[in-house]
Amino acid sequence: MLRPDDVIAAAAAAQAALRPVADRDWSVRAGPLEWDVERTITHMIGAPAKYTLYLASRYEHFIGLALERWPDATNEEVIDSIVPVATGLAAVAAVTPPGVRAYHVSGPSSAADYVGRACVELLVHTDDALSGLGVAFAPPADLCRRVLAQQFPETPAPGDAWLGLLVANGRPIR
Repeated sequence: MLRPDDVIAAAAAAQAALRPVADRDWSVRAGPLEWDVERTITHMIGAPAKYTLYLASRYEHFIGLALERWPDATNEEVIDSIVPVATGLAAVAAVTPPGVRAYHVSGPSSAADYVGRACVELLVHTDDALSGLGVAFAPPADLCRRVLAQQFPETPAPGDAWLGLLVANGRPIR
């Protein structure tokens, strides 16, 4: 089972991997996605922020709010936002009783569900962004193994959990 601190670990891995590409052109396509790198990174930060909102409010219906990049934010400032957003989700998840459920498009979700989803968003979309920029990403193997086991229990555990996580999310094998 993933713990709230795992989302911070995923965010730290994403932030460290993205920092060297802050000065690159983020308008290029993000790997296999239709989105560009900027939109992909904005989405991967916005999703855990929205999860935090749902979980903290314990709201069980759709909240019609979109989270976007601040217009004047630099790429460095966007990258610097990854860990604080994850830390917010971790803090809320840590104090949320196990029986609490909040809205998610796939169905009512627990704190553990949101932590797992946020780890997937952070890890897989970091890879999408970096692959669009021609840079490899190798997140912590143990974290990938636990994310894969929790979020995709039906997926056979491959020798390479990171590859398994990418495949479970429909990413092409490279």
